[in-house]
Amino acid sequence: MRILLLLSALILGAQSAFSQSDAEQNTPYGHGQYLETSRGKIYYETEGSGTPVFIINGGPGAGHRVFLGWFEFLKTKGYQIVYFDDIGRGRSERNIKGKFIPQMTVDDMEALRAHLNAKKIVVMGHSYGGIPAMQYAIQYPEHVERLVMLSASYDAQSQQMNIDHVSHLMKTKYPEIHEQVMALRAKGMLSSEDEYLDLIYESALGRELQWFNRENRKGLWKYRSNDQRDRFNFQVYLDIIGEDPEWEITGTLKGLTVEDKLQGFNIPTLILGGRADKVSTPELVYRLYKMLPEQTTKFEMFEKSGHWIWAEENEKFEQIVSTFLPAK
Repeated sequence: MRILLLLSALILGAQSAFSQSDAEQNTPYGHGQYLETSRGKIYYETEGSGTPVFIINGGPGAGHRVFLGWFEFLKTKGYQIVYFDDIGRGRSERNIKGKFIPQMTVDDMEALRAHLNAKKIVVMGHSYGGIPAMQYAIQYPEHVERLVMLSASYDAQSQQMNIDHVSHLMKTKYPEIHEQVMALRAKGMLSSEDEYLDLIYESALGRELQWFNRENRKGLWKYRSNDQRDRFNFQVYLDIIGEDPEWEITGTLKGLTVEDKLQGFNIPTLILGGRADKVSTPELVYRLYKMLPEQTTKFEMFEKSGHWIWAEENEKFEQIVSTFLPAK
């Protein structure tokens, strides 16, 4: 959802007092490497050793920095954490010929896996990042040891459910905002335009979408950056979701399905969601659980979390993920 763009802007604004040099001096991150691919360089950082855990960004259009500092517990279990910016995001190549498509992230993941010489990887996808995570598992099952879906979408329909739920919430709980939105639409305004987006996401509606307790958002980002390379890329969002992204999927994601490809899917999968998440809703998350084989799939709902379960219920998050991922 576009709410990730708003969140990125708020965070970057709060970080304006930090210089790039100060940030780099006070964090172990930001000193990664580049891998050359056919579309350009992709940026990645690794920490620890063992089976790589690829953490896939949301948005689409967000970089990897929101994950930094939260997943160190995996190192003690014999895993290597792999943070990376897929093409168009973060510190990777941000400009390409043509439009961004979900498959590009899948290609980046495979290129990076091969570069790291890893026979097997663990894949974690958050929010929109669940879509390329699931696609990678479908296309390269021989390279996926386990799959973790964190408040994640997984196909075009699930992403449309995301959009539809926000519209439903607006109509039923904030009818005065809904009335103004519909007036803008009657004038022909698309939901990608600033006036439309500001009306939704700078209102009470926007403030409640992603948190069980909004005060918890203060601790979401453990490592700050005002480096312009880490900013959200709205073009990626528009290409993949469409020019009217808060209303209907018309972009390159349109038509992507998974249900017909899950027959025989036997990768151990952990599906996690937040009860208070109004973006990747419990309904959306549970739908994926019902698609997958019961014998290889685990499902857990975090009762005091929204979209950022590792930040709002960190102790429970670490315990569940640690139980799912066997120590090496």
